Amino acid sequence: MKEITISELVAQTGLNSSAIRYYEKQGLIHAIGRKGLQRVFSIQVIDRLVLISLAKHAGFSIREIARMLEQPHSPIDKKQLEQKALQIEQRIAEMQLLSKTLRHVAQCSFENPLECPKFQKILSNAKSEFLDPSAFK
Repeated sequence: MKEITISELVAQTGLNSSAIRYYEKQGLIHAIGRKGLQRVFSIQVIDRLVLISLAKHAGFSIREIARMLEQPHSPIDKKQLEQKALQIEQRIAEMQLLSKTLRHVAQCSFENPLECPKFQKILSNAKSEFLDPSAFK
């Protein structure tokens, strides 16, 4: 079995050693021993760290990631993954609207963008995205 030390993991993954130790403490990864004072891991831990990073970027909590990883032979909760994908798509839509708004204000010919008809339309569309629609009834 090929081994990798924690310092080599830091160099190869860009993660801090404290993050690696935290993941170990949370049971997400496991050291297979020590080489002197350094923890030693199986080389496959890199794939697991990539999976953890992807899950964190997707918005999963450490607890949720731990539950997914604790039983590698059990079925994946596909409903949970689908819900997370929908949340990500919603966030992307929100970010695109924010980007469009910022670009318009940056390039708007009106001194005060609130006087711009196009900006007013953007704001009107944003109401339904960012505020509770029942508040406007």
